[in-house]
Amino acid sequence: MDADTYSDKNLTEFILENIIPLRIIFGAMPLSKNFNAKWTPTLIVLDTSGREHYRIVGFTTAEELIPALLMGIAKTYFELDQFDRAIRNMDKIISEYPVSDQVPEATYLRGVSSYNNTHDRSHLKQAYKKLRDGYPQNGRAKRLLPLVKSILRLLVSYLRKN
Repeated sequence: MDADTYSDKNLTEFILENIIPLRIIFGAMPLSKNFNAKWTPTLIVLDTSGREHYRIVGFTTAEELIPALLMGIAKTYFELDQFDRAIRNMDKIISEYPVSDQVPEATYLRGVSSYNNTHDRSHLKQAYKKLRDGYPQNGRAKRLLPLVKSILRLLVSYLRKN
C-alpha cells in the first residue's frame, strides 16, 4: 500500500488531520497476537482506551480508504454513544463519497444514530427507504434492510404496549 495507496496526497492529509497512525511490523509480538492481525495490511481503528471499533483487512485504494477510515471514526463515536459526532462522519461519507462501498452502512448507522439521539423512529424509516430505493443490488444494503425493518417492527410493537 505504500507505493500506491499511501502515496496519495488526499489520503495523507486525511490521516494527518483525523487520526493518529501507528504502524506495527506484521508479526510483531505481542501486538499482532493481541489484535488478532492475521493478514497484511490490517488497519484497526481504536479509541483512546485502546478498544477496537473497526477493522480494514487487505489492500484498499486511496479513494476507498478515506471513507473506510471515516466509517471507523463514525463507528467509534457510535459505540461511545457520541451520536452527533457519529452522524457528522456518516454524513461526510454519504455526501463526499457517494459511490463508496461504505455508503449503505453509513446510511444505516446514520438512521440508528439519529434515532438513538432523538428517539424519533422516522429516522429509521428514512434509512430503510434510502437503502431499499438507493441500493437494491448492494450486498451490504441487502443485509441491512431486514435489520432496519425488524427494528421498526420491534419499536412499533413496544410503543403499542406502552
